[in-house]
Amino acid sequence: MLYWTDDLRFETPSGPSALFGTNPLYAPLRTLLGALGNNDYLGPLAKLSLLPLLAPAALPEALLRRFDRLTVVDWWRRASGSQQALERALRPFCRAIQFTDAEQFSAYNLLGWAHQTLIRPLRARLGGYRGARDSQIFAPLAAWLKQRGVEIRTKVALDEIVYDEQAGAITGFKLVGGELLEADIYVVALPAWLFAPKIPTPLRGLPFFADILDLPTAPAISVQLWFDRVVTRRDGFTMVAGSNCPVYQDQSRYTYPYAQGSRISVIVSPADPLMDWEEAAIVAHVLADLGAAHPQIAAAKVVKQVVLKHKQHLIRPLPGAMTRRPRQATPVENLFLAGDWTQQEFFGSQEGAVRGGNACARALLRAVDRGL
Repeated sequence: MLYWTDDLRFETPSGPSALFGTNPLYAPLRTLLGALGNNDYLGPLAKLSLLPLLAPAALPEALLRRFDRLTVVDWWRRASGSQQALERALRPFCRAIQFTDAEQFSAYNLLGWAHQTLIRPLRARLGGYRGARDSQIFAPLAAWLKQRGVEIRTKVALDEIVYDEQAGAITGFKLVGGELLEADIYVVALPAWLFAPKIPTPLRGLPFFADILDLPTAPAISVQLWFDRVVTRRDGFTMVAGSNCPVYQDQSRYTYPYAQGSRISVIVSPADPLMDWEEAAIVAHVLADLGAAHPQIAAAKVVKQVVLKHKQHLIRPLPGAMTRRPRQATPVENLFLAGDWTQQEFFGSQEGAVRGGNACARALLRAVDRGL
């Protein structure tokens, strides 16, 4: 289902590039050489300045929460101060992983990712899919569930969460069209911004639900480009400093092996200023930025392009937002939440979505054991 890569390439428009190993257990030599070398990209003093900045990641996760009141830039000013470290390491990371710039990105979020890498070195690897997610994950999972009696319905929309204020319980999910689904226990796995308008009015004043209503969101743009030739032999991720196209990956060999040339997936971040741009303008902007950093892209011809825009894509990690994320068990005894926007260690990510779902299942089972 997955393939793994243990290095990360960095590029700059018309500037130096670097290759860093990302896991000392799986790629010890690459990790050591990357840390000692690449000095034209990140000088020795800039590398050393990252040590005090990332040192709190060794603390227990609960103690890291106090950093949620600071942005990455706030913490960088206190602990590092190296402009090169900010622009060539921290800023591309923030833009790539959470669609948010370092001036808005919670230091708790940054240190939380570093913390997970430290405590789970065997699992701290970058990966990609061996095929489209529909065929690799969703279809097999749906088949497994159906074999066990689960009914999966698509093209249905939730209209209302029916709440009995006197009983203090959810009594149904009303669908668009009027159908009422009734159950003993209800799980909401919607994104936070779609759940918020559905929160029953009597619950909106409770701090738990008020925090959900107040969670900030970030937009996202991704661009898929098919080229007439191979523009890179790398299967891993490439970060681009000094660009709002901070990360790209060639998916033509593993994820979409039927592509004739390279099939590049690009993240545009922060996406806010480009949301109203026409598709052609976004593609031209991406090609100009990536072409300056990677000349093979500039020399190739685009044969197909897809631009995906999401006005709301994930919870924006502004200071204070990460610690306000809700837990999976709500104050309503028979209502539970799942998603990467709920409290779990991997923030807004695919890993976070899985962990949020598992945490929801555990909370639900505990409630059942208590006699719900």
